[in-house]
Amino acid sequence: MLFDTPEDIAHSLEREDIHHVSHLAYSHWHPDHTMGRRVLEQLNLNLRKGTKTITDVWLPSSVRDDFRKMLGLEDHFQFFEKMGIVKIHEFAEGEAIRLGSATVKAFRMTQPGLASYLVQQGTKRMVLALDEIKDWNPGSELMEPDVLVLETGWFEHDKLGEQIIPTGHWIRESEASFEETLELVQKINPRLAIATHIEELNGRSYADYLELEKKYKKYGLRFAYDGFRVSM
Repeated sequence: MLFDTPEDIAHSLEREDIHHVSHLAYSHWHPDHTMGRRVLEQLNLNLRKGTKTITDVWLPSSVRDDFRKMLGLEDHFQFFEKMGIVKIHEFAEGEAIRLGSATVKAFRMTQPGLASYLVQQGTKRMVLALDEIKDWNPGSELMEPDVLVLETGWFEHDKLGEQIIPTGHWIRESEASFEETLELVQKINPRLAIATHIEELNGRSYADYLELEKKYKKYGLRFAYDGFRVSM
């Protein structure tokens, strides 16, 4: 199962030797989470053999509402459906979807059109809050998972101590800071927290993030990288 299709998703799937995606779910419409959607053509169309495979695309109702308005997403996925390479499924917040041996639920977040996900397989639980966690107040069903994946948030200073986001900038009001991310990790209390959506703006190398992992060891925090793998 794949969550979101950023612009470099084709490279990521190729690197991981993944050549078919059975299920694809979206967290929201933003371009950095949807603009790689044409990978579905590469995955599901074999023009030489004249064969097709299908990816089931899962859209929470609030997310699909935005797909109907933004970036031509609804039209594009309906086109894929007519091509016979996707099947679109709209589902409600909190509705349990059974996908193989896993159960998936979507939960609306505070920011408009955002969905977080709970994925459960056996006794293992994973919560995905892939972007826009500002002012998010997760419900009790999302507490104490085995794994929590969430955005890193912006840093007040770079590693040289210089301010990154100017005072009064709109980002401060609309995007979560790293400190707010840590507060959410502490509140949700996962066994392992994975911080992703890491921005170049932060001006940090991976070695710098490893140092931050040591500093915040009590949070069980790891910073993601391309090819990061988790065993549950």
